[in-house]
Amino acid sequence: MSTAQTQHTDRYRSFKGIDFDGQSSRMLARIAEHTAGLDDPFWTYFFNRRNATQGMRCDDLLLLASFVNQIRELFEDRDDALGLDWLDQLENECF
Repeated sequence: MSTAQTQHTDRYRSFKGIDFDGQSSRMLARIAEHTAGLDDPFWTYFFNRRNATQGMRCDDLLLLASFVNQIRELFEDRDDALGLDWLDQLENECF
């Protein structure tokens, strides 16, 4: 293994050094801000999956990874450059 390879966290083996819980939390809060008050079946489904007490429930990171395209579209539609930056960071470090 080269020196360059050993200096980077291998996200496929470990989340050591990556605050994926914090990143997931701020991403979900950002999505909630953009979707508050919307009567949109997809976002209702999205948050129901997150908060499910029966049947299929996703942890936050899996939920975000599963719907990355819809999240990207939401942020693009809202011209949310910071949200897109956070999404890119999550994709690069955690997905």
